[in-house]
This record gives sequence, structure tokens and C-alpha cells, in this order.
Amino acid sequence: MIAGAVCVTIFWISWVTIFPSDKTAMSMFVSVEELLDKQISKRTKLGGLVKTGSIQISESNQLDCDFVLKEGESELSVRYTKTRPDLFKDGAEVIVSGQLMNGTFYADELQTKCASRYEGDLRNENNYKLTELVQ
Repeated sequence: MIAGAVCVTIFWISWVTIFPSDKTAMSMFVSVEELLDKQISKRTKLGGLVKTGSIQISESNQLDCDFVLKEGESELSVRYTKTRPDLFKDGAEVIVSGQLMNGTFYADELQTKCASRYEGDLRNENNYKLTELVQ
């Protein structure tokens, strides 16, 4: 019975790895430079900063957004057509998932890193700044 359970488990792990039910969940994390150098056309994840002054929102459809992702010296045009996170702005640190097509990265996921003002050691009561909330 143990051998059978091990075989079934190994088969299941192999099957899920080879044939994932959600192909959008399967993407590798690469740098902007690597994506551009190798012209990777399969689904990837990228991280970087939104270049200051590069955000362009469509007049006809407020969900359509183009911006430039900057990672070190490398820059890449990104198109995103869904609801943007509240913290999305110039200079924001973002992670995008999608595909490179014709020199533009078409993102279907956009995440922003939390601003530093939300960070802190919550175990330290002095970081709560409760006096600011009371006033």
C-alpha cells in the first residue's frame, strides 16, 4: 500500500507539473535585460521601477495604460489593460507578468510593492503612532 501511495503521489506531481491547469500561474522570473537579449516569447515575470513621466492612460478607455519599466539601465515598454493597484505611480516598484510581443511587454498582472510608510516592526508598540490617530 505504501509503494502504491508513493507511486500515485509521484505520478500526480509529474502530471500537475507537465500539464498545469492554470497556465498563467506558470511563469519564470527574468530580468528586463535578459528578456530583451534572448527575446523570450513565453510567459514571464519582470520586476523594476515605473519610469518617471512614462505613464500614459488612454483617453477613450481608462483601463488601458502604457508605461516604461526600468530595471538598472534596461527599459521596456509595458501595456496593461486591467484595473491598476492604488500604489501604481511614477517611481513605484512593480512586478508584471505577461508576454513580450513585437518589442512591447503585454502584462496581464500588475503588482506594486507596498510603500515604506506601511512598513515597520509591528511588535514594537512605539511604531503604532497612536497619538496621531487620536488627535
